[in-house]
Amino acid sequence: MTAATWWLAGLAAAVVLMPCLVLQLRRCWAALVGRRQARRRAEALLWAWLSPAQRRQYRKRGWFEVTTASGRRYRILRGGVVRLDPHGSAYCIEATSQVPVADEMLANKLLLDTNERRFLATAHRFPYRSVLPSDLGLWTSFGRATGDRPDDRRQPPSRND
Repeated sequence: MTAATWWLAGLAAAVVLMPCLVLQLRRCWAALVGRRQARRRAEALLWAWLSPAQRRQYRKRGWFEVTTASGRRYRILRGGVVRLDPHGSAYCIEATSQVPVADEMLANKLLLDTNERRFLATAHRFPYRSVLPSDLGLWTSFGRATGDRPDDRRQPPSRND
C-alpha cells in the first residue's frame, strides 16, 4: 500500500471514530462538572451547619471539632473522626455510595451532635496515635501528656517569650 492509501485509510477511520470519541469526552466532562457541582453544594451545606468557631477551624485547617452532650471532644477530619483524649481512638463510617467528602463530614457531625452512642455503635474503631501532643490539644514539657492534670492542657510556649 502506498502512503496515500494509508493516509486515506487513517482519515476514514478518524471520521468514523471521531463521533464516538466526542461522545465519550462529553460524558466525561458532564460527569466532572456534576461532581464539581455536588462538591460545591456539599461544602455550602456543611458551612451552613458549622458554628463560627468550627468555620474558622475548617477554613484554616480542613477539620473542625465537635463537643458532644457527654462532654467528649471529637475532631472531624476528611475521611474520619478522632476522639480527642490521651488514649484517642479514630472512627470511620463509610458511605455506601460515592458522596462528597463534605457530606460525610456533615453526617458525622450531625450523628455525633444528636446520638453519640449510635455513632460509636456504627463506626469502625481503630487506634489513633498522635505524632504531637498538640494534635490532641495537650501540651507537656517533659514526658507524656496525660490530660489528667491542668498543666497538661496549657498552651505551647510562644516564640515571643
